[in-house]
Amino acid sequence: MLFSIIGKGRERRDGARGYEKTRYVFNTKDKDKYITRETAFFGLALLEYLKEVEQLSIHKFIIVGTDKSAWSELLMVIPPEQQDSISDLYLKVYEKENAKTEKEALTDEILKEWEAALKKFLPFLSLHMVKPLDFKVYLDIILEELETGKKYSIVFDCTHGFRYIPIVFSYALMFSKYLRNIDKIRIFYGAFEMKDYFLPGVNYPLAIEVGFVNEAVKLIETMSIFENSGYFTPLLDCIGIDNTEETYFKIEMNRPLKKEVEDIMHRLEDTKQKAENYYEKEISDYLLKEFEEMQKQDRLYLRMFKRAQFFFERNQYFKALILLYEAIIVLFADVYGIKNLMKYESREKSRNMIKNEIKQISEYKSPEKNKLIKSDDEVDIYRKLEYIRNAAAHGSEARTDQNLLHSPQAFKELFESACELFSKMLKRKEDKAI
Repeated sequence: MLFSIIGKGRERRDGARGYEKTRYVFNTKDKDKYITRETAFFGLALLEYLKEVEQLSIHKFIIVGTDKSAWSELLMVIPPEQQDSISDLYLKVYEKENAKTEKEALTDEILKEWEAALKKFLPFLSLHMVKPLDFKVYLDIILEELETGKKYSIVFDCTHGFRYIPIVFSYALMFSKYLRNIDKIRIFYGAFEMKDYFLPGVNYPLAIEVGFVNEAVKLIETMSIFENSGYFTPLLDCIGIDNTEETYFKIEMNRPLKKEVEDIMHRLEDTKQKAENYYEKEISDYLLKEFEEMQKQDRLYLRMFKRAQFFFERNQYFKALILLYEAIIVLFADVYGIKNLMKYESREKSRNMIKNEIKQISEYKSPEKNKLIKSDDEVDIYRKLEYIRNAAAHGSEARTDQNLLHSPQAFKELFESACELFSKMLKRKEDKAI
C-alpha cells in the first residue's frame, strides 16, 4: 500500500500551464543508482521506483490532498500518446485547483470523475480530497482503505502538502497498527530543496528513505508494553539483548532466578558502555535500575509484594490481588520456618498459622502471642482480602461486603490497607529478626 500526500504544485517559471518538474535520484550511494522520469509530484516518482527497481506489487496507491493540490499532475500516469483523450477533463481539473475563489474550486464530483478516468490506466488508484483543518480524517481514510484480516506493508510519501499534514498522518498510521495488521511502515521524502546538499553538481533532488521509523515505532510499542505489563523481552530485543523470554516466564511463575537476572544486568551494562546512540544508553540505564530493584527483593514474598503494587498502579486489579494475598501467605511461611513452599501442603501449613494468629485475637484475646497479626482491625483487613481473593479467583460471591467486588474505590481502599498491613508485618519480622 502506497500512501502519498499531494500538495500545491510550484508554478512553472516560463508561465506555461502545469508545474515545475524534476527527476529524483534513488540509491545515490549504490551502484544501482536510479533516476526517475520527470514529475512535479514525488508520489509518482516513488511509485515508479517501487515498481521498476524494487519490483513491488502495489495493492493500492492512495493519494490525499486538498482542493488546491496539484491533482492535474496525475495525468502522468497516462501514456503520452493517450493523454489527448482526456485533455478537456485535465484542463478542467487544472483550472479548478488553481481557482481564486471557493465557488470556482475543485469539487469532490470533479475529482471523482478525474479518478475514474485515471483508473483506466492505473486501476489501484484512490483519491481523497480533505479540508486542510480536518485533522481526524486521515485516520478515517487509513481505516477505510485497509481491510481487517489482511496483512499490509505500508509505504508513506510525506513530501508534499501543508507541513502538519504528514505529521498528523504519521501518527494516524502508527495508531492504525492496533486496528489493522500492518507489518511494516516505510517513509520516503523527496528532498527537492536539498539537491545541492547531498549531490553537489547534480541537478536532481535526492529521494530519502527515513529508515529509523520502524525502529522508533517498535521502541514506542515495547516501552509501552513494559510500562503497562512489566513484559521486558521485546524492549530488550530492541537494544540487542535477546533470549530473555524464559527469564521473564520464570518471573511470572514466581521461580527463583537470581543468576538469570544478573546475566541480563551484565548484558545491559555492556550495551550501555558500547552504545553508539544516547537513547540506547538511556534505555539500558532505565532497565538496569528496574533489574537492580528486582535483585534487592531477594525473598519471594518481597518480589510478590512489589509486583502486586506494580499491577495495582496499572489498574490490573486481579493480578495485584492474587499476588498480595500470596505474598502474605509466603511471608507467614518464612516467619514460621515452613519449607518447600512450591508444595501445596506447605502453603496450607502457612494458612493454618494465619488462622492460629487470628484465633489468638478473636477467641483468646492474646495478640501479644502473635508474631505478625496484632489487632482486630488487622484481622478484618486480612479476612476481607482473603474473601475477595477467593471470590475473584472463582467467580463466586464474597463472604464479606459485596461492594468490594463492584466498587473500584472500595477495592482500592482495601488493597491499600492490606499493603499497609503487609508492611507492618514485614517490619515486625525484621524488628524481631524472626
